[in-house]
Amino acid sequence: MKLSVRHELLYTYSDRVLLTPHVLLLHPPTNAFLRLERFQLHVDPQPDKLVATIDAEGNDQHLLFHYQPTDHLRVVAEMDVETRLDNPFDFVFHPTESGRIPFQYSDHLKRVLQPYLVPQGITTLVEQFARQVASEAGWETLAFLTHLDEVMRRGFAYQIRETGPPMPPEHLLLERKGSCRDYVNLYMAACRVLGLASRFVSGYYFGSPKETQELHAWAEVYLPGGGWRGFDPTNNITVADAHIPLAASAIPKLVTPIAGTFTHRGPVQSEFEAQVSVRSLEPEAVF
Repeated sequence: MKLSVRHELLYTYSDRVLLTPHVLLLHPPTNAFLRLERFQLHVDPQPDKLVATIDAEGNDQHLLFHYQPTDHLRVVAEMDVETRLDNPFDFVFHPTESGRIPFQYSDHLKRVLQPYLVPQGITTLVEQFARQVASEAGWETLAFLTHLDEVMRRGFAYQIRETGPPMPPEHLLLERKGSCRDYVNLYMAACRVLGLASRFVSGYYFGSPKETQELHAWAEVYLPGGGWRGFDPTNNITVADAHIPLAASAIPKLVTPIAGTFTHRGPVQSEFEAQVSVRSLEPEAVF
């Protein structure tokens, strides 16, 4: 699927401030499942220095350095991509024992995946939830992952929350409502409590063109023989060619699209706005 994205982020300040270096995670990866055809980054005011780098987890990032005070920061990322994952289930578990949980990763995979196996926010309630879902899925790996999507979509109410970190996993179980990043945080915890390596992904999802579009989040789980595979509990779908990843991390707060702050001698107020547009570049079918 060929998709075009425009993502605008705007910070405005009540007085001129000095920006600290800002980190942008707005450049999608190029891999077997995604081809980047066009990428443009616009920054206002123009940075005194812009550096393209790769972070510790392999994400493409840009560092912005501004040395002069400003009363705003506007960042616009535009991209055209071709997503190539038509069938997310087109793989074979290797070794075959990985098709059932719990299973053990090989020794060398354990060393690589260790950050994605660290239990975070796992309480007795979260563990009971994960084991109940696994039991209902017959302790089959893929059945558990897809059933977890279904249970969360059916059992929780989606709530837009534009700023702030994900809530603790148990929060969603108790409140029964949350944002996409809250869903993902619980999804990851449920996977890790059963020994499945998981990570947090930020990016875009192209659903109905009539839907309000915004930055999205989903989970990826490392499956022997399948590698990193995505699961979207907010939409109850397995990630395929309608998702465009930007960055992935074992730690959710490390994949925000823009991170940075400012300095000012006195109190100053700031406001933030974001707009996302995702559209198809595919020719319309003619019947």
